[in-house]
Amino acid sequence: MFWGNKKKENIEFSNIEIAVCTLLIHAARTDDSYSLKEKELIKTSLNKLGIENLDYINRLIKYCEIKETDSVEIYNFTKEIKKFKYEYRLEIVEMMLKIIYSDKKLCYLEDRLIRKIAGLIYIENKDLGNLKRSVKNDIYS
Repeated sequence: MFWGNKKKENIEFSNIEIAVCTLLIHAARTDDSYSLKEKELIKTSLNKLGIENLDYINRLIKYCEIKETDSVEIYNFTKEIKKFKYEYRLEIVEMMLKIIYSDKKLCYLEDRLIRKIAGLIYIENKDLGNLKRSVKNDIYS
């Protein structure tokens, strides 16, 4: 399973589930537009990461939407993610990029956010560039 050992901050959700979901929501909200399409992409992403119960995903998203609104920084979320293997960190960044590019635009705030997160979770610039190109090609083709 993608999540591995789950420490619980909350009775229902693990710290890593909260970290990933909150960062995906933060990526979606960065351009001040949090669309239904972005929310569906977040649900799909969480499902791909191994959460199969849709009701659980909906509750997790609702919890993390509040958490993201109350949060003033992203470091605590990224420190959970950087514990993952490199390939899983790449997968999470790719999911964030798909959410960010879902409106077929990349604003400077979104670009800055993805670069900051990639740096905090130790993603190499070359790999980030390759992911961006791949996601853009998928969206525009």
